[in-house]
Amino acid sequence: MNLPTTRTRLAAGAAAAALAATAFLAGCSDSGAEDEPTAAETTAEATTDDAAASGKVEVIDQTNLLLATAQDTLEARDLTVEVVDSTGQGRTVDDPTLWVVVAQDPLTGEVDAGSVVTLDVRRTDDPAS
Repeated sequence: MNLPTTRTRLAAGAAAAALAATAFLAGCSDSGAEDEPTAAETTAEATTDDAAASGKVEVIDQTNLLLATAQDTLEARDLTVEVVDSTGQGRTVDDPTLWVVVAQDPLTGEVDAGSVVTLDVRRTDDPAS
């Protein structure tokens, strides 16, 4: 066994591995791409811009979703949310993560920005009717 040749080969192999690791990590590094919007962000911005220009927004069906999610979605579309206890008991909604949307008015369609969307809700622990 030729010891200097083995050391040379090991050193060359280690150098090649280090170079490959550096190249790999460089490809994974942050290149400032966070400033560039994704396709979904661009679409959302275009939808918002279109709504602002026309004064109209699209209502999306939120039934069978948690109230917290439904409110966030509709309010992000510049709609006003009104919540109604579907049991008729007039209970106060303190925690929207404990309520689910069972009906909505209007359900879908295009409305003026700022329009009211009424969500009929029930507690997640209420029996389904």
